[in-house]
Amino acid sequence: MVDVGTMRERLNVLELVYDKDADAYRWREKRRVWAGVEQDDRNNLFSSVGIGVRGVTFTIRCDPALDLHNAYSWNGRHCFLTRIRPDTPTRGFWMVSAAPVTVRSCRKDADRTPAGSTFPAVLTEKYVGHEQPDLHAETVTDYVLVTPKEIELAPGSWVTVDGAYYRVLVPHVLDEFKNEFEIRRKEDC
Repeated sequence: MVDVGTMRERLNVLELVYDKDADAYRWREKRRVWAGVEQDDRNNLFSSVGIGVRGVTFTIRCDPALDLHNAYSWNGRHCFLTRIRPDTPTRGFWMVSAAPVTVRSCRKDADRTPAGSTFPAVLTEKYVGHEQPDLHAETVTDYVLVTPKEIELAPGSWVTVDGAYYRVLVPHVLDEFKNEFEIRRKEDC
């Protein structure tokens, strides 16, 4: 049973909006809700090809307008929503699983994808390798860029994340609520 008195945390429900004048997607506050909050003991695997982060579960009153396209802002943290389920023993409440993440500022290669050049995304680590070609060493870092569903990146195109350039390698776009892109950065050592 849910003790309504424990629902003391204020959440901002966020929605993704497109600003045509700025040619940018951004998260905007849609409304506020009260929630109970519990830190999870396990990682929340918000990416199917990247690593997860320690999750958090929010208990909220049923909110039919909420789905996994939304996000939460909680105590200054962006929370990527990963699961919404009814609290079985108590009708009228939902348990919302989320991953507190850092949102990065990204920019598409404008020549290939003109609309929505700037967008928010989450960068998570995938693999770090080391190659020793002929006369110099190169560090190859593979990441996964998790984006809202509206964002599309073409394989072989370039994207900047916090000002650093990455090549888009493999798109994973079958999820209904998000897209994931394997990206790579090479640097001389």
